[in-house]
Amino acid sequence: MIQFLAKTGSLSFIRPLNTSSSAPTGLFIASIGNPEPQYANTRHNIGHRMMNQLIKTYWTSHISIQGNNLYKSSKYPNILLFKSNDSYMNLQGKPISKHFNHVRKQYPHLVILHDELQVDVGKYQVRKPGTSARGHNGLKSINSYLKNDYIKIGIGIGRPSHRDGVVDHVLSKFDTRELEIIDYDVIPKCVAELEKLIEDDLKKYSLDITH
Repeated sequence: MIQFLAKTGSLSFIRPLNTSSSAPTGLFIASIGNPEPQYANTRHNIGHRMMNQLIKTYWTSHISIQGNNLYKSSKYPNILLFKSNDSYMNLQGKPISKHFNHVRKQYPHLVILHDELQVDVGKYQVRKPGTSARGHNGLKSINSYLKNDYIKIGIGIGRPSHRDGVVDHVLSKFDTRELEIIDYDVIPKCVAELEKLIEDDLKKYSLDITH
């Protein structure tokens, strides 16, 4: 049973995503942003930053590349990772839907790693399927191709003081202090939450493959 954990700061609510014993298992975990290295370290690319750290730091001992920005894990056979690095943020629906639809029989649950303008730097949210895109162009693009039936892990980037400055804000780079908070506080917590989702799904996956 995969669980949904909604968290902002110290608030936490855990609910089952699907309680059916016959529910399909497997997670397709994708990060969205603008192409790197051109947009590396910008606020809009914090989802890619987390994916980079999953591949190169947290899970490096059990991750192997499977193709163009696709990665598998020997520790977690129920997941497939995808860094959607070849499209701009507002066009992410096409590559996400293409890759997800190709593998969704084996990995039927979609998880998106993204930046969250509505959340301050230093915080994050894990939101259940069906929740609002909140004006996020990458999520809106995904919703135009796929049913809004995926888990969202949003890492806070904060809002600019003026609404007219949103574009410049999301394309700006974090300062050193912000990166320290993100790398040593926020991303480790997001990785822990993601591993909870994976391990919960893995229990069901393990039961499935013994039959």
